[in-house]
Amino acid sequence: MQQNGPDSMSVSALSFSVASSDANESRREREQEFFDSLVRNQGSFNPFSDRGWQTIERRFVEFVQPLSGERLLDIGCGTGESRQLYVNHVGDYSGIDLSEASIKYARRQYPDSAWDVADACELPHPDASFDIVAFSSVLHHIDDYSQALVEAFRVLRPGGRVFAFDPNAFHPAMALFRNPNSPLYIAEGVSPNERPLRPHDLRSSFVAAGFDSVLQRCQSDIPYRAVAPRLINSVLSIYNFADCVWEAVGAGRRFGTFVITSGTRPSSEAQHHEK
Repeated sequence: MQQNGPDSMSVSALSFSVASSDANESRREREQEFFDSLVRNQGSFNPFSDRGWQTIERRFVEFVQPLSGERLLDIGCGTGESRQLYVNHVGDYSGIDLSEASIKYARRQYPDSAWDVADACELPHPDASFDIVAFSSVLHHIDDYSQALVEAFRVLRPGGRVFAFDPNAFHPAMALFRNPNSPLYIAEGVSPNERPLRPHDLRSSFVAAGFDSVLQRCQSDIPYRAVAPRLINSVLSIYNFADCVWEAVGAGRRFGTFVITSGTRPSSEAQHHEK
């Protein structure tokens, strides 16, 4: 029987690494193509009503407690709609997205802000260059979002904060219609990598990336402006009302539409190593 020696094991490991890298690149390209096409066909990507954006903004202020002179990086900024969550609470706002078409749109709409095409898992920014990093409904588009959290940790200054909101796998509608493993899954309007996330998995990933003081809650009362498939829009007002009631009776705290998570980069390396 032929035995695998160190050289053959190294070749196998290298082949696996290359294949994994190629697969990740392919997934990124599919996501980019999906949103480039969406923006070319419909323009701005603006899924929430004004009330929905205001709900998320309120949680951002509560969780992060931003200061007027701070620098914020918005990852997954899309066509710039998420800018409204942050721009009035910080001194400097920058937005990045994987979609070139989205960034071009954002630059036209908001020329006073900084916009760049970039990958959340390979940020082009130097270490310790931001006070706040916000993931605007983007982690659920990344297969291994732990790498994006590690990158956020790197570009944050000591004491900096990270903020994220993503669809909740335990919300009934998300579990039934947006979970790829559900028999009722609806693929229309969903990007190739998109899936709702479990709160516990998010919290664990934030801690594993090095963040402490991790805060989390689920949140409903985030009304949608429009959804796909379009036929559902005829009853969207009923869904939005029910989601508002869901929050009012307390169910949104655990089973809300979105999971909101924040954390802090320890203010010293000593604190980080003590974790």
